[in-house]
Amino acid sequence: MYVVSYFTTAAEALHLAYSHDGEEFVTANGGRPVLRGTVGTGRLRDPFIGVGPDGLFHLLATDGWTSPYIAHATSVDLVTWSPQELLPVMAGVEGALNAWAPEFFLDRGTGLYHLIWSSVVESGCTAEGRDFEHVGQDHRIWHCVTEDFRTFSAPDVFFDPGHSVIDATVREVEGGGFLMAFKDERGTNDVATAHKDIHVTTFDTPGGPYTSPKGPVTPSVVEGPSLFRRGDEWIMIFDHFLEGRYGAVRSDNGLDWEPASLVLPPGMRHASVLETSRSTALSPR
Repeated sequence: MYVVSYFTTAAEALHLAYSHDGEEFVTANGGRPVLRGTVGTGRLRDPFIGVGPDGLFHLLATDGWTSPYIAHATSVDLVTWSPQELLPVMAGVEGALNAWAPEFFLDRGTGLYHLIWSSVVESGCTAEGRDFEHVGQDHRIWHCVTEDFRTFSAPDVFFDPGHSVIDATVREVEGGGFLMAFKDERGTNDVATAHKDIHVTTFDTPGGPYTSPKGPVTPSVVEGPSLFRRGDEWIMIFDHFLEGRYGAVRSDNGLDWEPASLVLPPGMRHASVLETSRSTALSPR
């Protein structure tokens, strides 16, 4: 089963939808939020769900525009959730202004889980008075590692191509290595802008070296890519956030992409797709 987690402009909370074929997604809970934020800003933006070392579903989410924390909760069935907590992922980093679009992936070679997110770090500055929603900032992709989602390493830069990037998402590639999609955050929020599109790169070891990024592989202006496997092909979905719709592309090799068609819930914002063979309370087979 495929489960897509997302928020909406009307409700910055966890929404879920599911699909058995990876082509048509049906909303869970009648389209209403499955979980609302209870910590920090009370927002659950950019939700991501993966399976952790304890076998539980782990939710990570952005805690508002200018919070340096990440919201976290766990679930057995994607319906009932643990008390939420804030992970201080940028603690100790002077000038850290935010922590956006958190995700995680497993490095099977080390057994470590890598949390990745986007942050602006400007020493001596604060987020006060900045329009993060409408004005581009100078982001890089950061990360830390954990074995148990209780203790975490110190944060460090994960990916820095020399310009602003956000919304990285990583998938393991069969046969070894990883595929990463990310947003080139240069440009302005205007459909005629250069940049503000999705590129891809690969790496063998988390933190690099990286292959030369390829792209753009999507139109502009988009954000929030998510990768999943549908049979023998890669599918990438992405948010046309200025136009209030979603797009998708497909690839056989993860590098060359062409348009694809999916049926996704209306109003979806910054979604992530989980592939799971586990039983959940969302939908019977």
